[in-house]
Amino acid sequence: MRLQQSRFLSLPNFEPTMVGLAAAAHGASPAAAAAATPLSTSDLEIPKPDELSWWDWTVFLLHTAAEIEHSLMAQYLYAAYSLGAAPFTGPDLPPNPDALVRGWRATIVEIAKQEMAHLLTVDNLLLFIGGPLNFEREDMPYRSQLYPFPLQLEPLSKTSLAKYVSAEQPADPQQDAAVMREIHQRATGATGGIPINRVGVLYHTLVQIFNVAGRLLDTDLDGSTQTSSQGQTEDWNNGDDTMLVRAVGTRAEAVDALKAIGEQGEGLESPPPTTPAPKSHFDKFFEIYAIFPEAASDTTPAPWTATRPVPTNPNTLPESTDPDEDPTLEAGRITEPTTRLWAQLFNVRYRMLLLDLAHFLHLSGPLTDANLDLLPRGQLQDWALTEMRGSIRGIAGRLTTLPRTPDSNDGVAGPPFELPYTLTLPDRERDRWRLHLTLLDTSAFLIEKLEQSGVTDPILTRLKNTDPPARQFVTDQITATS
Repeated sequence: MRLQQSRFLSLPNFEPTMVGLAAAAHGASPAAAAAATPLSTSDLEIPKPDELSWWDWTVFLLHTAAEIEHSLMAQYLYAAYSLGAAPFTGPDLPPNPDALVRGWRATIVEIAKQEMAHLLTVDNLLLFIGGPLNFEREDMPYRSQLYPFPLQLEPLSKTSLAKYVSAEQPADPQQDAAVMREIHQRATGATGGIPINRVGVLYHTLVQIFNVAGRLLDTDLDGSTQTSSQGQTEDWNNGDDTMLVRAVGTRAEAVDALKAIGEQGEGLESPPPTTPAPKSHFDKFFEIYAIFPEAASDTTPAPWTATRPVPTNPNTLPESTDPDEDPTLEAGRITEPTTRLWAQLFNVRYRMLLLDLAHFLHLSGPLTDANLDLLPRGQLQDWALTEMRGSIRGIAGRLTTLPRTPDSNDGVAGPPFELPYTLTLPDRERDRWRLHLTLLDTSAFLIEKLEQSGVTDPILTRLKNTDPPARQFVTDQITATS
């Protein structure tokens, strides 16, 4: 949904309510909190447009939620990949900066993985209500009223962290109110004065829809998809309980899944008190924000530098003698020929990941046969996990070490995360497998061009070893479905 249907959105100003809830949490008098809170939490619901039924409205909101989760995943991964490696430099290095940065990277990658799990859960909910699946996301530089902030791939900084903290903030953060005001001001300044949308309002609205009688009818729900085609927790979390891939078969399970996403990140509510208490995305980003290095003024250097000189919004737009009308995109254009090939290969493998996920949820049945051989669904899941853990991470890391332009003074490149012209799957199963074959062919072509330019790299060697068996499996599926 690249062109979000903004005509469906008429959002009230929820900010006074959020401020009032936060004021109450920080000990403000009941009168002061009430004065700042004209709405109750039950009123924090996005109004449904008259031209959509409740089922249609739910599909629309779930599509938006899927796009937000995908968008946040890409931005968080880029932020993690932007972090540097030893040796670090600066006038005031902390003790063991390498371990500190590695910890930040691991934390942000974990959050990004959890956003992908949220995306799969949202698509499970779409299967449950019979809506079309959605793996799209916002494309630069479009903004929807429901997105937390305009999508921007940028190196990690105090300012980008302020945006992430604000977007993931619950209604009643326990952090110091003055610090939260500073974070909100910084985040709003980074978006040109546009307030950061709280994603929790979207999830709260969805919870209300599933909870309130008479909105979604029983005939709108299909619990059979829970076991036939939805992604299952045990198949995707690899023993990691923080990966919230929830299969849903009842209203109560749908509400629980939405609330679980909200408690981990993006929700109005903080995680319930437990021992040990799980940290939400908000808590984790806030902790990094508190100690992330930044210059005290324009005339003083930062105490130390934690990131690589990666660009904002790297892209593979064609070279032109005329600068792009968007200076940010122009500044992120990758023009060094070999680096550009790496960036294009990254885009192809990113598209392969999204295709694997979408195709997986379009199929039904078990992942393996009686002999534990992978069936088509199992093979798609295995490829998706391999792309995430292997080629995408490896190529992204390589791009952050390669020159962005022929002039080495222009800094290094970064993974562009550019969307393909379409993420719509072909209607026929045979043609879906043909799409896999096309992407494998394109990947092989780019690998060959990289090697012809003199590149030898273990990442390319690994892909050359793993792609031929995948090609044979795909060819067999094309034959079987013809």
